[in-house]
Amino acid sequence: MPKPRATLKQSPADFRVAEQIDFPLTGHGEHLWCYVEKTSLNTAWLKREWARLTDCPPKDIAHSGLKDRHAITRQWLSLPAKYSAQLPDNGDGWQILERQQNERKLRVGAHRYNQFAITLRDIDADRAHIEAALTALTRDGFPNHFGDQRFGHTNRDKAQRWVERGQLPKKHDERAQVLSTLRADAYNAQLDARLAAATLHAPQPGDRAMLAGSNSHFTIEAVDDALLARLASGDIALGGWLPGKEKAPLPPAVTAWLEAADATQQAAVRYLEKYADGGWRALTVRPRDLQYHWPDAHTLHLAFTLPRGSYATALLASLFDLHDASSANGPSDIPSRPQNP
Repeated sequence: MPKPRATLKQSPADFRVAEQIDFPLTGHGEHLWCYVEKTSLNTAWLKREWARLTDCPPKDIAHSGLKDRHAITRQWLSLPAKYSAQLPDNGDGWQILERQQNERKLRVGAHRYNQFAITLRDIDADRAHIEAALTALTRDGFPNHFGDQRFGHTNRDKAQRWVERGQLPKKHDERAQVLSTLRADAYNAQLDARLAAATLHAPQPGDRAMLAGSNSHFTIEAVDDALLARLASGDIALGGWLPGKEKAPLPPAVTAWLEAADATQQAAVRYLEKYADGGWRALTVRPRDLQYHWPDAHTLHLAFTLPRGSYATALLASLFDLHDASSANGPSDIPSRPQNP
């Protein structure tokens, strides 16, 4: 059955996201943390603007996560506290909601969750069908694809050229982007293979299991009732490989995917095994606190929370055939650094 169609990001207010940290700031120290709201601005642009306004070196302005341009977003940025007086409370398209000093600099991936409030328009299906799909999604989760934001318009082609050369870029940011792009592309291909085989929720010995809300994982030695109960409850999810150096044997499903992959994909994995560290990422994610309401018969408002690194667009794409109205206005934020998996 085809997915119902829906329009996303008809305006920035249709896509709202707010970073959430789960630790207290010290209230003193050499670093100023700012919780900032911005509209139709990407993270890289705002960091450049703050560097211009304060004369702070760009490398000293830090972010936790990269946020989309075509949206209203709230996120944390930090810079040395000595530049506080030069930083205004607002500018064109942005305003600082909170300032706090902290002993440590903000690091990439410091926030734990993202809260979303999204409005979908022009929906061409009945409520009962969509509400049943939302119930199933809350129960089973959705395929945890890396979204198109990770890849930009040319990142895959650029990364593949480095694979063909067998070299790493010299610049740190470009090197990080190449490795991030290749790992995300390989992970998505594994996920698609398990979807096609209908084994996304079917564990087998040797699979990796990811603890919910954590990067911790373990190898499944045997599939028993206790393990199946943990999967059903959402305590764990099956994991997909982020290719790189890996000491432990790969799960049978990953080995089968790699053997069936084309030469280009296999070359990318060999490149990653030489230059990157391996990792694991949950193949499915369950949204927290999902709520919805219908302002009218063709408009749906969704609110939910996802762990850092999971994409709201992946959740929406599991339910709808999406038309992104913002694509007519140019590309979204193209990361200069990888978003944290």
